[in-house]
Amino acid sequence: MKLIDISPLVSQASPVFPGDVPLTIQTTVSGCARVSSFEMSAHLGAHVDAPSHLGSRGDIADIDLTRLVGDCQLISVPTQGAISRDMLPEVKSKRVLIKTGFVLGTVWRDDFAYLTPEATQYLIEAGVELIGIDTPSIDKSDDEALRSHILAIDASVLILENLCLTDVTPGFYQLIALPLKISGLEASPLRAVLVSEKENDCV
Repeated sequence: MKLIDISPLVSQASPVFPGDVPLTIQTTVSGCARVSSFEMSAHLGAHVDAPSHLGSRGDIADIDLTRLVGDCQLISVPTQGAISRDMLPEVKSKRVLIKTGFVLGTVWRDDFAYLTPEATQYLIEAGVELIGIDTPSIDKSDDEALRSHILAIDASVLILENLCLTDVTPGFYQLIALPLKISGLEASPLRAVLVSEKENDCV
């Protein structure tokens, strides 16, 4: 068995969507033991959106964890633009992760790939219950209507964003992506991993 970490490292240098809160860490107690506090956007790094992200009922603490654990399909769609329906291969899992090749780095970039509403609807119609992507959003960076988000959330589909998939080979894995159990949050950071029985699932 092999564990593949698909969570990007989060640091105080990690860029955030314009207007979001970056990570800050403060030592509150020092001496024999150190105690720290931190502040950051709930959407920084790998994270999952809850329905309350768009005003629907249900926050992070309400999510059924079984939906975030189990079989998944990793597909590769190398692009920096719109991911249309005809660019998506046949879906064979109810959890689909999309590898576009995007890496955020240390400076915010909005030239990332995103799902068109038609592509999102195709995944929904194919029975997908979880959509993950290696970009900051399944919607275009300047799309204030958030049409793909709305389609997914209205269909009770979970959204995982900012995954680190660059070095992972497309194929089938076991996904484990657990959020923090914090009441009232509309999103939560994840430590997401893929479980593989193979030893050559990284490129």
